[in-house]
Amino acid sequence: MGSGKSTTARLLAQRYSGNLLHEETRLHPFISDFYSNPQKFAFETEINFLLIHYHQLIKAEENGLFSSDVYADFLFEKDWIFANVTLKDSSHEYELFSNLYSYFKPRIRKPDIVVYLRAPTDLIFDRIRKRDRDFERNIQFAYVDTINSAYDKFFDTYEEAKVKVIDVRDIDGVSEEELARIINVVGKDDLGNAARSRVK
Repeated sequence: MGSGKSTTARLLAQRYSGNLLHEETRLHPFISDFYSNPQKFAFETEINFLLIHYHQLIKAEENGLFSSDVYADFLFEKDWIFANVTLKDSSHEYELFSNLYSYFKPRIRKPDIVVYLRAPTDLIFDRIRKRDRDFERNIQFAYVDTINSAYDKFFDTYEEAKVKVIDVRDIDGVSEEELARIINVVGKDDLGNAARSRVK
């Protein structure tokens, strides 16, 4: 959230003539309700995100998107990260989510490389406020902070793909200069030859 992942993925896809896989957040029917009342709408929110992401990845496979390099602005595992935060108080809902997640996960491609754009919570929250998406207007700082910490914890042990961590606290938007910096940190060979890159 607010780290610049969508812009980065789009620019990388353009730079390397690859395909862009953009997270379809606006298809989610419950996201506004969730930010207004996270406890009440957590389960349907996480299940729907899981279904949306799974559907996107399966359709991309069916449509031949992976015949060329793909640069995505989401990682399938993000649903696991969020659910570990939002469903932790309901063992039954967490179990249902986990079963569905475990069913889907072996059926999708693993990324070749994951670019984790790390930023402090205050910066992420400020960017969320500035972009002023209608469904995010009720989002709380404490929630963003908890999710941000959960991402850091997740990537401390993530081993399913190569991970490159980039601190973006001093990047305000992604200019050509900053894109060059990201490419330099990640590695031209990794980005130019990665069939399934995820910017997270």
